[in-house]
Amino acid sequence: MEDRDKENSAAQWVLPTAIPFADLKARDLEECVYWLFDALGAKDLEWRTGGSGGGAADGGRDLEATFFVPAPDGEMEAERWWIECKGRRDTLEAEAVKNTVVNAAPAGLASLVIVTNTTFTNPTRDWVKSWQAANPRPRIKLWDKDALERQLSRHPSVVLRLFAEALSTAGQLEALRERFWNRLEYTTPKTLKDIWANRASLAIGPLERMALVINEFGHGSINARPWAGAAQADEVFDTLQIGLLNLPYLFLRATRAGVDSSAMIRAVAYLLLATLQHAPAEAVADHVLTLVRNVNGKAVPDHVVETLLMPILDQLGGEMQDICSSDCHRFFSEPRTLVRDGDPLENYWQRLEQDGLSVDDQPTRYVRLECTTKPCKVGFPLNEERTCPLYQVEPALDNVAEFLTIIERVSEFRLAQARVERTTRSAR
Repeated sequence: MEDRDKENSAAQWVLPTAIPFADLKARDLEECVYWLFDALGAKDLEWRTGGSGGGAADGGRDLEATFFVPAPDGEMEAERWWIECKGRRDTLEAEAVKNTVVNAAPAGLASLVIVTNTTFTNPTRDWVKSWQAANPRPRIKLWDKDALERQLSRHPSVVLRLFAEALSTAGQLEALRERFWNRLEYTTPKTLKDIWANRASLAIGPLERMALVINEFGHGSINARPWAGAAQADEVFDTLQIGLLNLPYLFLRATRAGVDSSAMIRAVAYLLLATLQHAPAEAVADHVLTLVRNVNGKAVPDHVVETLLMPILDQLGGEMQDICSSDCHRFFSEPRTLVRDGDPLENYWQRLEQDGLSVDDQPTRYVRLECTTKPCKVGFPLNEERTCPLYQVEPALDNVAEFLTIIERVSEFRLAQARVERTTRSAR
């Protein structure tokens, strides 16, 4: 039943009629098959150059790959695969298949895959069956247009890379999820717009939503498409949980890939802020610390927890400082328009609404001074000795609940204020 559901989902991802199979010849077919085998998990994948046949520069194959499979003793064994691509206008001739098989036979391969964008004749398939009966290795796999279509349907990230127009919106979402979690790659802003426009008809789980949020910050801002604002409370909570549980994985992958991790930090900070709109700060703090302090049932040392969590709390605290001090009587600053994450001040709270907007601004520098005799707009009891808690309370492992309580109070007040101001502007 599970396999059937997966096949049904895959069938909804790709629009086969939009894939130009007739034009998939030579290098185009090789590129398509290269990315397919990459998605299948091939290692040491090599795209060779040259013609076909035993005396050609490619040695009778276009691609060479290694797959690691479990042996009976539990060890992983390497299997060598050759892949030969044969793009044609009509049915692939039998002689081309026979020559490829004969040339590959002495190479000690586990499998030989012959791929065409058209079809194989029945006599060709019969010949392969007969040859295989007498020669157990290599295993001969014939991929015709239908087989190629099935493989592409199972791997929408390949379709997105090569034939974006052949993906349904559900396929775009699956490709985004696969590319982010498997490769730490971002999709295009157009894909994000398409998914947002069709979000009501899509099954967006926590893995997909986490990938969407990080993709948005990877492109600059979440305000145009506020995924957490458009989600239910339990969906926001589950997405934050996925983000926190995967922090070590995300940071490690980012470091190894040389990818800037700031989008991930901003994304989790955003989800933390969104969660505070649905649950009390103390409960959120307890859950956050529980998740980060335990990985696969093992306790995580405090210095590692600090490395994972403090950048997120610092990001969130910095955003609240910028937002809350922008019109506070206690603060004076040079004119500026942006929060430190690059979003316009007047649009910041749009990230917690159900609908998005389009923004395009550039950050500026500024200086801030605090007047300790003025009252706090949010209502914190401040005086000359007791200064703004956003600046007074630095996030640390022993005060996460206190810190999030401050963020919760500020966000509730400022979000309500932003909604009133937006309603007033709309009424004018």
